[in-house]
Amino acid sequence: MHDSSASFRCPLCRDRDEFLAEMLTMGIRIPISPPSPEESQAYAAQSERHSRCGASRCLCPGGREQAEERGPWQLLLCRSCAAEGTHRRCSSLSSSMASWDCDICAGLGTCKRQSKAPGCPGAGARQGLWPG
Repeated sequence: MHDSSASFRCPLCRDRDEFLAEMLTMGIRIPISPPSPEESQAYAAQSERHSRCGASRCLCPGGREQAEERGPWQLLLCRSCAAEGTHRRCSSLSSSMASWDCDICAGLGTCKRQSKAPGCPGAGARQGLWPG
């Protein structure tokens, strides 16, 4: 597919078809036209998954770029925007925390920072990401 909708995907799961159908239901229309060369390069950059810890102080011995499948160096992406990430240990997230919201999405000082495995807000660390 070479139209604009080819790169219009869910920012969390990267699904295209279901996301596009949902956006159309909400009234968001995507023009069907081939992307320009500049747009093609921009789309390629957007398709890469965020892969670094953005905590104000990264504690990982392997650095901000290291990520593991599980454990303290598991990299969690913001459940709202997927544009920011943090290691569990760097933001004091326990292994029972299933999701995390960055400061921008959560709003500083709110109780939306973390949620326990079925979805109840948890009291957690307020150490977060640098703005911007």
